[in-house]
Amino acid sequence: MYIDESGFAHDMPRLDGYARKGHRCFGLLVWGARGRTNVVLGTTLLTLSAFDGNINTEVFTSWVKQDLLPRLPPKCVIVMDNATFHKGAAMQRELQ
Repeated sequence: MYIDESGFAHDMPRLDGYARKGHRCFGLLVWGARGRTNVVLGTTLLTLSAFDGNINTEVFTSWVKQDLLPRLPPKCVIVMDNATFHKGAAMQRELQ
């Protein structure tokens, strides 16, 4: 099972737009938007979770313990990238 996370900031404005040829492109930018949404998932779409805010060791370890591990088939191998919060002692204990 390959697992990874991805996220986007809420305050990322669009810098480009489309308009009919010869017409101006108008848009509304919300420059004050704050926050971040992250998604964590496994390759077979066994589970998917969205989090408002940043992913850290506590959030990721809780997701593994409460959401991923109960759904994994027996004798499954978990493959993760080298993110700092993947390597903590709490994560090591959960995956043994």
